[in-house]
Amino acid sequence: MEWLVLIMLILIGFTLLILEFLVFPGVNVAGILGFACVGGAIYIAYSTMGTTVGHFTLLGTAVCGFGVTYYALRSKTWKRMQLNSQIDSTVEGVDESIREGDIGMTQGRLAPMGKVRVGDHVAEAESRSGFIDENREVIVLKVFKNKIIVKLKTE
Repeated sequence: MEWLVLIMLILIGFTLLILEFLVFPGVNVAGILGFACVGGAIYIAYSTMGTTVGHFTLLGTAVCGFGVTYYALRSKTWKRMQLNSQIDSTVEGVDESIREGDIGMTQGRLAPMGKVRVGDHVAEAESRSGFIDENREVIVLKVFKNKIIVKLKTE
């Protein structure tokens, strides 16, 4: 009867650990219970069956643990689980006609990011003057590939 309890605890522990690694992200209840089951099986082997059986149980669970880990890392388990989609899109850049010193109008509130219309083009802008309300004139300070830096135009 003790052998059945040992084998069941070890199998349940390994199953919970595999579920923890493959299904549930992070350190959850399944991982803690898995380690507790394997540890409990080793403790029961030492306390009820003697040190020889305890040593063999400890060695067996360690070898099985390393074997399962080796198999999981060597096989295509992780390849089947990972996303294989490629992102080949690009971020819409700032129009090249926008230059430093240009005057623009905010399309919405810059808090501190928002949309600014400079000439005929609308671009993503970051405010260096804090929050800027809608329909206020701004000056372009710097132009990057994906945004412009603006400040509030003072009269």
